[in-house]
Amino acid sequence: MSTKTDVSADKMDEEAPDFSQRFNEMRHRNHLVDCSFRVDDKIYNCHKLILSAASPVFEAMFYGSLAEKQMVKISDIRPIVFDRMLNFIYVGTVDFDDVLNTEETLELYYCAQKYMIDSLHKQCVNYFGRSIKPNNVLKILDIAYRMNLEDIIFSCLCVLKHFLTSGMSLSNIILESSHHLSKSCVDLILEDNYEVKDNIICMIRAWCITECEQNRLEVNSDSLKSILQDIELPDKLKDTIIDCSYTSFQPVANEEKYQWTPVQRIHYKAVRPLIIGDSMSFEASITCNRFIVLKSLSVNSRLTPQLLPMDKRRDTYTENIAVEICSKFDGRIESIYQEQHLICDVPFNNSLDLKLEKQIVLFPDIAYLIRLKWGPASLGYEYPRSILSSYGKSKQFRVNFSENIYVETEGSILHGIVCDLYK
Repeated sequence: MSTKTDVSADKMDEEAPDFSQRFNEMRHRNHLVDCSFRVDDKIYNCHKLILSAASPVFEAMFYGSLAEKQMVKISDIRPIVFDRMLNFIYVGTVDFDDVLNTEETLELYYCAQKYMIDSLHKQCVNYFGRSIKPNNVLKILDIAYRMNLEDIIFSCLCVLKHFLTSGMSLSNIILESSHHLSKSCVDLILEDNYEVKDNIICMIRAWCITECEQNRLEVNSDSLKSILQDIELPDKLKDTIIDCSYTSFQPVANEEKYQWTPVQRIHYKAVRPLIIGDSMSFEASITCNRFIVLKSLSVNSRLTPQLLPMDKRRDTYTENIAVEICSKFDGRIESIYQEQHLICDVPFNNSLDLKLEKQIVLFPDIAYLIRLKWGPASLGYEYPRSILSSYGKSKQFRVNFSENIYVETEGSILHGIVCDLYK
């Protein structure tokens, strides 16, 4: 008997009509509607009972002691967002994939707060919890701060703190974004994040550059100093932001405070060697997630020449190579290091440590192009190339390496660098 009852109940559930769609169709057809809203130049006709069942604010609006008798004017919500809220009230779901941008989703969250629609509020919070990423966290935080959306602000600050303390820099996102952070939002971020020195220096300097662009100011130390006047930062950190360059700091004079760390790429397989003559130069680029001091480049030395008679072969040779390092920033390439290196007694078939004439401080998330160039005297010599991993790391930082779009077949002669954190 109980089995029949259970089966009948299941069958009734399967056949239960979906009244929500019917209610929404009635709204769109203006059937039995008894209240109206004006949002900008659009009119929305609805049903008091359905709105009141979803929101205590609407219940008070239509059935309270000061119940509305006329059309309700809405001035703080855009029509497209108000329509999405009505769809949620009538149907019970919201398709976030159909929402066009971040602003719309935050406005929908604002609607949920304003009209105390708990289920919509919960769905918006869950959506932002899943969708906050490095490329949108600053924009979401800024808009949420302007709209005073406390739950979203808190979520963004937690995620942002995680990104910053884990070594992720957001400076390029600020520079490339069409959305400019407000000063008040910058102050909010700095309240408990300024101790993350590397990332904050980059992030605030990037914001200052965009602030200069917004105000049509030349980017120089005077304009940066003016912009930073009202920012809550220690003076020492402000001075660093004003004085530093996106290409390099002053050369590092005292090497004793650094514990130089070799950062090596993993070797996968050898490929066709680089033959000087087929090409007279080699290029690679590196980026890092922290401020680092670059001391030297680790590259492959020459293969032993096979055409020389046995009695004239040597174990070592003299390397004569030009090294150029350029920053690739905001579509511009700027040379920051250019020296000719003459190195004696380099072993064949080995590793060559190209020690720079001056140490260079590299900024997080800025791409640096490394060019190695040989002269006519090196024609015909060969340098072994290998397919290598795209990154190398130590406990404190990570360095990304790339060659060109053909790296999978051409390989690289740059197998690492020697560096340390900038202290």
